Formats: sequence, C-alpha cells, structure tokens
Amino acid sequence: MPDMAGGNAGRAYEQMSSELDMTFKDASGQGRPVDDPAAWKICGSQPRPYQQITEYPVVFYVMRVSEACKDTT
Repeated sequence: MPDMAGGNAGRAYEQMSSELDMTFKDASGQGRPVDDPAAWKICGSQPRPYQQITEYPVVFYVMRVSEACKDTT
C-alpha cells in the first residue's frame, strides 16, 4: 500500500479506482458521507502505508480539505 496521506481523495480515486476496490470514511468521527472525494484529503488508510493489501475494500480515512487530519488508523 503506498503512502497516500495528505493526498486528494478525488485524485486517488481517479488514479486507482480501476485497480483497487476502495472506500472513503470520514476520519472526524462524525460519520459524514463522502459524496465528492475531490473535496476531501486522505489522512490514513487500512492497511497502513507500506503494508501488503490482503483484504478489500481498502479504506481511506479522509477529512475535508479545509480541516486538519486527526490521528487516524
């Protein structure tokens, strides 16, 4: 799994969606829907960066572009 932290979720979706089953989750804990990934940035992922992908979907924990990332899994 590459380190995608800080990257735009919309760009990640465009670049990897054909190769990877992925989902986006709100990292704030508020459960907000991620309807437009381009308005969100990646704060973390499961699996973590540099770990082998063994389960799908890959989960990207995201925050709105204007918000700071919190400590995420």
